[in-house]
Amino acid sequence: MKKILLTSLLFCFFSIGSNATNTNEDPKLNDKKATQPTIELYQQLNRVSQNGQTIFGHQDDLAYGYHWWGDNSDVKQVTGDYPGLYGWDMGKIGNEKNLDGVAFEDIKKYIREAYARGGVTTLSWHMINLKEQTSSWDTTRVVHEMLKGGKYHKDFIQKLDLFADFVNDLEVNGEKIPLLFRPWHEHNGSWFWWGGKNVSIEDYKALWQFTVKYLRDKKKIHHLIYVYSTDAFQTKEEYLERFPGDEYVDILGFDDYGAFRSYADEAREQWIINELEIVAKLADEKGKICAFTESGLEAVTDDTFFTQKLLPKLNHNEWTKKAAYVMLWRNANYQKEQRDHFYVPYKGHSSAKDFIQFTEDPSILLESDLMKVKEN
Repeated sequence: MKKILLTSLLFCFFSIGSNATNTNEDPKLNDKKATQPTIELYQQLNRVSQNGQTIFGHQDDLAYGYHWWGDNSDVKQVTGDYPGLYGWDMGKIGNEKNLDGVAFEDIKKYIREAYARGGVTTLSWHMINLKEQTSSWDTTRVVHEMLKGGKYHKDFIQKLDLFADFVNDLEVNGEKIPLLFRPWHEHNGSWFWWGGKNVSIEDYKALWQFTVKYLRDKKKIHHLIYVYSTDAFQTKEEYLERFPGDEYVDILGFDDYGAFRSYADEAREQWIINELEIVAKLADEKGKICAFTESGLEAVTDDTFFTQKLLPKLNHNEWTKKAAYVMLWRNANYQKEQRDHFYVPYKGHSSAKDFIQFTEDPSILLESDLMKVKEN
C-alpha cells in the first residue's frame, strides 16, 4: 500500500541528473557555486516538503544502538529499512573519536555507505569551549574572543580547518557528498557557550556569518547546506531574534523535546504545531525549506508515541506537513552508558509495533522510499 501511495503522490518527484527542473518559485541555495549534487539534494528536500512528506532521521544510527556497537541499525532491525536521514556530530574533531565515542574515520565510512544507498546526512557540532578546553556545556563566555582579533580566533580557525578537511574527504567516485550542516544550534537556550545569556545577539550572528563565509569563501567548500536551528520557541520574533540573515541560511529548523516529555500538558504539546507552522510560513516567505531538526521522547515511555503524538503533529495541517525531515536523537549503548537514553525502539521494545506503523505511513520516508521515488 505504501509503495502505491508513494508512486501516486510523488510521480516525477525528482529525477536526479536528468529531467529535474526549477521554477522561479523554487528555493535556491545561497552558495552560487554549490555542486550539482548539492543543488539536487536541496531540490529533493523541497519536493518532499511540497508533497507533504517527511524524511525520518536518527542520530548516530549506524554506529551503535541500545544493545550493540558498530555497523548495525536499530531502525533497520525494527522496520527492515534504514532511516532516510543520518545525524552525526563533530564534537572533539581533531581527536580519534567524537564526543559520543565514534571514530571519525568510521563516521566517514557510514556517510559514504548511506550516500551510496540514497540516504541523507546532517552534521551538528558540539564544539568544545575554546577558552576552557572543556565542552559545549561549559558556559564560560568565549564567542567575543573567537571572532577576528580575539584571543581564541586562531584556535577557532584551526577547528574550522579540521572540519573542512573532514567534509572535503567525503567523496564517492570523485564527487563530493552533499551535507546538511547545522552549527550553533539551540542558541536561544543558555546551556551551550554559544547560546542565550552566554553571548550577545550581535556576537552570535557574527559567529554564524564568519563560519559560513570562512568555509564557503575561504576554504571553497561548496557541498554544504546550512541549517539554522533554535530550541523551543513561541513566537516568530523569538525565533528570528538571532537569525544571521537570509544569505547565510538555507534551511529553517528547530529542536523541541519538552513538548513530548511525560510532564508536558496538552497546551505544551501544542507548541510543536505552532512551531511547525511558524517555521514553515517563514520558510515560504523567505524562499527556503523547513525541518524539525531534533526531537523525541527519551526511552520511548509511551508505546503509542509515534502514531499518536509525533505523526499527528507532522500531519496536522498543510503547514506542519511541510517539514522536509524530522530527526530523533541517538540510541545510547546501555552497556557503555548504563542509562535508558534512546529515542527509537530497539528490537523487542514495547513501542516497536507502533514505530513500524509510523514508518509505514505514506507521509514518512525511510531510505528505500527515497530510492524508490528517485526512480519514478
